[in-house]
Amino acid sequence: MGKFVEWEQKYEVGIPSVDSQHRRLIQLTNALFDACMKDKETMDVEFREVMKESVDYVLVHFKDEERLMLDSKYDRFQEHKQKHELFIKTMLESVQEYKTGKKFVPNNFARFLRDWLLDHIAISDKEFARFYFARAK
Repeated sequence: MGKFVEWEQKYEVGIPSVDSQHRRLIQLTNALFDACMKDKETMDVEFREVMKESVDYVLVHFKDEERLMLDSKYDRFQEHKQKHELFIKTMLESVQEYKTGKKFVPNNFARFLRDWLLDHIAISDKEFARFYFARAK
């Protein structure tokens, strides 16, 4: 069975630290999906662990990305930061639903993470990268 999501060169924004963190987020998304394919007991343990690691890593990544934006005086910083905050809010709500046993489908969470991440990289992060490299000239 292939990976849930493959990293492709088209996702690179050209900022090495950002690309490296994006690749790690893709690895975590694959790990979440892999956990969903296991028996219930294994899935519960692995999914919970990887979900926590994903949330922690997303927070680190967003902080680093936002620091780059502030340093380069990105004119759409607030708009980009709001997208990050909304994503974190949705992610944390999902974690809470999972912990409290509400209707929560783990593979839907993995799909949400994949879809949001790839869309965000393709549009918002690439837009920032264009600004970042234009300022560097």
